[in-house]
Amino acid sequence: MRRPAQLLAAIGAPALAVLCASTALAQERSDAPIMTVSQQTPVQHRDIPNFIPESPFKRDMNNRFRDEIQTLRRQVMDLHRTGHEPICSTQILGEARDLMNYTNNAAAVRARLDDLRASLQQPNQDYAYEQSAGDGTWGGCYNAWYLRLDASVDPMKELVEAGRRPAHPLRFFEPVNTPEKMRHYLESLLISDVKATGVDNRKELNYAITSLAQILFKPKVAALLPEGTPVTVLAATLQDFLDRKAQNPDTGFWGAWYMIDGELKKTNDLSITFHAISYRADDPPHMRELADTLFAMRTSRYPYGWRDEGKPNNHHAYDVARLLRRTWPYMTAEQQARATAELTVMVARSLSISIRPDGHFDDEPYTSPAEAYYFGVSFLDEVGFFRPSRRFWTPMTAGDADSLRATLQQHLQKMDQRNALVTAALRKLNATD
Repeated sequence: MRRPAQLLAAIGAPALAVLCASTALAQERSDAPIMTVSQQTPVQHRDIPNFIPESPFKRDMNNRFRDEIQTLRRQVMDLHRTGHEPICSTQILGEARDLMNYTNNAAAVRARLDDLRASLQQPNQDYAYEQSAGDGTWGGCYNAWYLRLDASVDPMKELVEAGRRPAHPLRFFEPVNTPEKMRHYLESLLISDVKATGVDNRKELNYAITSLAQILFKPKVAALLPEGTPVTVLAATLQDFLDRKAQNPDTGFWGAWYMIDGELKKTNDLSITFHAISYRADDPPHMRELADTLFAMRTSRYPYGWRDEGKPNNHHAYDVARLLRRTWPYMTAEQQARATAELTVMVARSLSISIRPDGHFDDEPYTSPAEAYYFGVSFLDEVGFFRPSRRFWTPMTAGDADSLRATLQQHLQKMDQRNALVTAALRKLNATD
């Protein structure tokens, strides 16, 4: 496996020089104002608003349930590693963790943990891969509608790849199948009054945006919806919500908004912004502001920055790399140089730390090995490690790309091919220029 020094040699001296220069510049100007370039005005200096919310209940909920969830998570991961695919347990685990982090509903967390223990007694959980005959969703072990919606997106995309249609009508889309319903639903999630309701809408807002965008902004996927669904109008409604309502023009970012003591606060959320921009063919407004904010938030903690606890996380790196790709044409020369330096380090860290000596992706930050492979492959694909045509940021050469591709393909082919994350990762690995 190529180590960072070898990778930097492969990328070449120009990128390494940029990295050194950028590091020196950052040390010299760590307290300097952030440079901003707008479409109409010359370079000027301004501060980037970066509100980071504090939950009034998250610490208490984590203290109450975190250790128990971690113990159950280890049991789920052990089943994954022995070749059993506890798909139902994995879904329940994810929902329990979200309830712990985004609500103060201890009873709901306890109920889901009881469900999780019961599911672990079921050696065969294949039923959780099946589409529901009732509402047409996948993800049958989730309770929340938005999680079943999200779990249905990847199977829908797999059907498109296979040239097939779903066995059952997609009735789950009925809550958002008119412009009025969709706008009401999205606007109901945008602002959270956490003290009043005990619920932080951030997670559901993120899932809703990514699910609806992947369905409505991809015509072949949208074609699977029930006949008569006004796809074009719904796509326009979603885009209008994103561009005119939910985007912060000062920062170019999207994020959950919070009502705190009568004052509205807006967040700059890396994940929500990734999902708001990734699946549309055109560029939204305020792309230069978005680039400025992306660099300004680098040292803050995810999702309001790039930094993660502990080991590098390919999921977060994938988000950053996608946004660097989309904003690249709007960057100043200095920003492009900085992006090259940052991506150089991110690739090196991904290869040397997130991939274990046995050639498997480290799955510690994830809920399943399939998730670890999907985000690891997605990040490397996004930066063009396997495909030169995707190297928007560097003319690097990666001498061991074919070898690593073959190793990862072998590992993925041994995993359950019914898992949409596995097949999506394989499809990215198999793509060539």
